[in-house]
Amino acid sequence: MLLYLLLGFMVGAAVVGAGAWWQQHRARQQLRQLTNELDQLCFGAFEQRFTAQPGLLGPLVASLNQLLGRLQGTVESQRRFVVQASHKLRTPLTIITGQIEVTLIKPRTVEQHEQTWRSVLQDIARLNQLSDDLLLLAQLRTAHLTPQPVALDEVLYQASARLKARRPGYQVLFEFAPQLAELAGPLTVPGDADLLAQAFGHLLENGCRFSSDQQVWVLLGLSGRHATIRLQNHGRSILPQELPHLFEPFFMGENARQFPGHGLGLTLAQRVVQLHQGSIELDPAALVGTIVTVQLPLA
Repeated sequence: MLLYLLLGFMVGAAVVGAGAWWQQHRARQQLRQLTNELDQLCFGAFEQRFTAQPGLLGPLVASLNQLLGRLQGTVESQRRFVVQASHKLRTPLTIITGQIEVTLIKPRTVEQHEQTWRSVLQDIARLNQLSDDLLLLAQLRTAHLTPQPVALDEVLYQASARLKARRPGYQVLFEFAPQLAELAGPLTVPGDADLLAQAFGHLLENGCRFSSDQQVWVLLGLSGRHATIRLQNHGRSILPQELPHLFEPFFMGENARQFPGHGLGLTLAQRVVQLHQGSIELDPAALVGTIVTVQLPLA
């Protein structure tokens, strides 16, 4: 009896040992295969995927494939951005070149030269604005905020004054919620005053540009532990199918294509608001226009 038990134990141990050896052998084979695929992975070839593996390496391979998928999406997005930016920069340069070439074809009067150069200056101003926005967008990708107390009413007035200097026909109408009268001082949030002024400048300009009366209403208020800035105009409403794309770089909705612009204002505003741990939402008004709501956390 003892002999049978001993034989059974030895056979069981052999089976377990053989199973463990086989698992280790199989794991080493899978690891070698994964190592070979990693060695063959070319930089930039993020569309490649690793062969799915059963067992212990399965979750690791799945995570690596998910990482490659995210990298592929990021690279493709950057490629589209570079192509779109190149096109946006080429367009005003082409217009400027064409105006100068036409002017030089034959003699012109002083008035004709002045008209041409005024038009060229306008195109150069738009090109400068585009290059400034592209630079700011690149800086915001790696920006680190050093918060300072920022009075929102001063930031909004500053953004409005800058807009009026460039677009005298635009009008910004301010309104303050009743609860602000109870504050001991101005409504203050932690952040960067210049970045916030640039973000609100884009929002104010969009509101006036797309409004039939070139006006935008701004309501400053409080909602819990957040400052709320609500902007509304009376322009054409945004199409529902366009809402998911409004914050994409260079996207311009149907209601915006008849106006000059390059489609970076909302993208920059969103990046600045997110850098301040806030939120921004767009909502087509019930009858006409668009409502933009920005929330920024209080100190």
